[in-house]
Parts: sequence; C-alpha cells; structure tokens
Amino acid sequence: MNNTFILMHKDIACGLMLIDRETGSVRDFRQTEKEHAPFLGNASVEKIKRWWEARAVPASRKAMEQIIRASGSFSPKDYLVKNLGLSMTDCYWLCPLDLELEWSRINLFENAGNVYDAQLPFHHASSFDPNASLGGQMDKYWDLRQSPPALVKIAYHDHGQQAVNEAFASYLHKKQNTEIPFVSYSLEKTEDNGTACICNSFTNIKTELIPAIEITDSAKCENDTSIYDHYIQICTAHGIDEGMIRDYMDYQTLTDFIISNTDEHLMNFGVLRDSETLRLIGPAPLFDSGNSMFYADRRRIPYQRHELLQRKITAIHEKEEMMLKHVKNKKIVAADLLPEPEAVMEFYTIHGIPEEKAAFITENYRTKCSMLREFQSGKQISYYLEKKAQITEKSEKV
Repeated sequence: MNNTFILMHKDIACGLMLIDRETGSVRDFRQTEKEHAPFLGNASVEKIKRWWEARAVPASRKAMEQIIRASGSFSPKDYLVKNLGLSMTDCYWLCPLDLELEWSRINLFENAGNVYDAQLPFHHASSFDPNASLGGQMDKYWDLRQSPPALVKIAYHDHGQQAVNEAFASYLHKKQNTEIPFVSYSLEKTEDNGTACICNSFTNIKTELIPAIEITDSAKCENDTSIYDHYIQICTAHGIDEGMIRDYMDYQTLTDFIISNTDEHLMNFGVLRDSETLRLIGPAPLFDSGNSMFYADRRRIPYQRHELLQRKITAIHEKEEMMLKHVKNKKIVAADLLPEPEAVMEFYTIHGIPEEKAAFITENYRTKCSMLREFQSGKQISYYLEKKAQITEKSEKV
C-alpha cells in the first residue's frame, strides 16, 4: 500500500512523496516548490530516494530494533514515516495528506519538553521520537532534557574506542587554537559498561545542517572538476567565502590524515543554513571522527609508511594520498601544536584503551605526524614513492 505525503520545510510545501507503507521506501516524488526543497531546490525522485534512505536509522543499529518493533513499524524507514521524518538537524518533515498539521505543533525543537524519556519515543499529535532520523552505526540518542540538546553516542566494542576517538579529535582541534569550527566531545562511562561521547547540538530551529552530499548533488559536476572543488564552488556560489570553505576542507583533510579517519564521506560534513532565509552561513563544525586511530584494527605491529597509505578510506577518494592532492593551504594545520605522541599514549590509556593498543595507535600517529611535516615542506606523499623507498632500503641492507 502506498501513501502520499507532503514534504514540508517548516510550513512550506516542497513536493509530494509517494511512500510504500510496508517498507517505508520512497516510490515517487514530485517537487512542487523550487527554493525550499532538498538539494538546494534541485531535488528529483532518485535524489529523494537516497536522501530518505540516509535519513533513516541504519538497520544494523541493534539498540533501535526493539523500539522499532514496539512501535508496530516494519522497518527503520517505516518508523521514520511514523515519526513524520522529523530530525534534530534540519526543518524537513512529512505531512500526511489527510491531516492538518503545523510546524509549530510538531517540530522537535520547540516541543522537546514533550519527550520526557530521552531514549524512548511515544506518539501523539505533538510528540515524536527525535532518534528516528539519527543515522550512523554507533548507538546514539538525543538527550532533550537539557538546553541546548545533547547528542549522546555510545561505544561498546573495542574498549569504547570510537567514543574515545571523538574526544581525542576535540583535544587535537583545541590544541590547534584554530578558527575552523569543531564539535567538542566529553566522555562518560555508562551503567552498562559502554563509553559515551557527548556533545551539544549545533543546530536549532533557526540553523540547520545541509550535508555535503546535498551540496554536491545539487548541480552537475563537470568532467574536469573534482568533487572536492565542485563542493567548494557550489558553497561559494551560494554565498560562503571561498577562502573560508577551502581552509575548512584543507584543515579537515589534513586532520583526518593525521588521525587516520577512514569515514570521511559526504554525509559526515556539510554547511549550516539559516532555515528562514535559506542563506548558507558557513561550514558546519567538524564532527564524526569515531572511525579513526585504527579503532577496529587487531594488528599490534605498527604500520610502515607505505602500508598506512594503502589503507582504504570512505571519502571523495579511496586513498589518503589522493585527498592530499587537493590541499592548497598545507600550513592550515600547525604541526608544532599537534599533541605529542607521549600525550596520545597517555590520553588513550587514561580513557581505558589497553596499553598495547595505545602503543600501536601512538606509533602510527607518530608516523603520520612525520609524513605531515614532510608534506608541508613540499615532499610528495604517495604509496608508490614510499614502496619504492622501502625496496631500495631493503636492497641496500643486503
């Protein structure tokens, strides 16, 4: 059975969405208003299908399974429909054709007081689960009992290292004394032996997050232009200072290189937008660095330089050396202000990471810092050159 919903941005109707109520999947979409629709007003059926898919809680998130079943939903996407597609990061939602609802009655920002249990939903005319649209693989929830609301992400595996990584990234950024915006995470142990990283929301009813994927997919990318530059060009065309957005991208690329972040995809960064004027304000604070510092790596012998560059990442490119080729401002990261390797060792052991794993993390980090300094001095960083140097070194020893 298919149901038709109006895709709304606050009280502005953007289009009509036909949704399969058994699966929660989008079957069809027709944009009815240009300015407020997703993808900077350039939505399509295929784009909205991907947008809706990304908006739902991943099926692999165990903590949500019971909640979804208890609600009578068939899937995370069906649960998202039941919660009208509401999110704590933007002002989009679904209005059923047969109901007269207003943004002021149903939005999560102004009605947060109705959600009295931070982790469990309840349903009536003006209360919905703020976690139904909370993506990502880590168990997480919005705590709406404080102002501003806090996002709580909990890591249970690998000694909670994903959460510890978030806090380490904050520590690194703070030491840089940078003007690049970043999310500050704190750490807490949970009653069920997890490690939680907690941060304040950087969105509200007036300020929303537009993920980079919506920016890049809003216009065709020319064959001779990289996605990296395509993103910068569109941000600039919509009012963000070119120097600001390029410095942000360069800083993000270099710090992700330093902490060996493998999860740099286009949903993990973006821009902030004024939800009333639709003006792009600037880059969103850096967030989501949990999949870094070799968190799931079972190896204990530090990587050689060429091995580090061979690791696959999820980003605009699959390899770090290709990301580095886009960097214009190589000194945007101050190498002398990076945490010393000894401080890294101390940080991870203090926060519950076994000493052997912390030592492995530290030595790989030390190597990355050395490679960064070489990159900043003009040396090309490439797997080919590193592998060639290793072969030459071996032959000389023989």
